[in-house]
Amino acid sequence: MQNSDALKNIRRSLHELAQPLATVTGLIDLLLIEQQPQDPLYEEIQTISDKLEQVLEIIAHIREIAREASQKAENDFPDRDLICPRCN
Repeated sequence: MQNSDALKNIRRSLHELAQPLATVTGLIDLLLIEQQPQDPLYEEIQTISDKLEQVLEIIAHIREIAREASQKAENDFPDRDLICPRCN
């Protein structure tokens, strides 16, 4: 498998990871809307929402890094397997 293929697989996996997290984030945000700010659970639900958003941002950042690395690998070494140099 070429380096660019590995990076594309990483990006695809990160996308698959982000999708259910985005769903959970939406559900948590609905819970938050239904709560009154003085409700004892409001702060905990807000914390969960904030942390899920942080995870989604991290995933998006890693996907961007992998996309850039994939493009660079394709431009710099279009016909080389960077994971297994002896395979070239």
